Amino acid sequence: MKRKDLPTVAASDPDQIMMAGVAPVSMGERLGWLAAQPMQPRREQRPLDIGFWDPMRNQIEMF
Repeated sequence: MKRKDLPTVAASDPDQIMMAGVAPVSMGERLGWLAAQPMQPRREQRPLDIGFWDPMRNQIEMF
């Protein structure tokens, strides 16, 4: 059985520099921003068009 190679971390690129007064976004800032966002469903919800909430049904007949 052949082992997989371990991932390596790339060395820093000397051509990329940080601007003065600008700090990279920390993990805490990124998670704080995500926590402040309103909750959204993972997928679009389908309408509940069965039973009492069916728009084609006359709900008066139930009473």
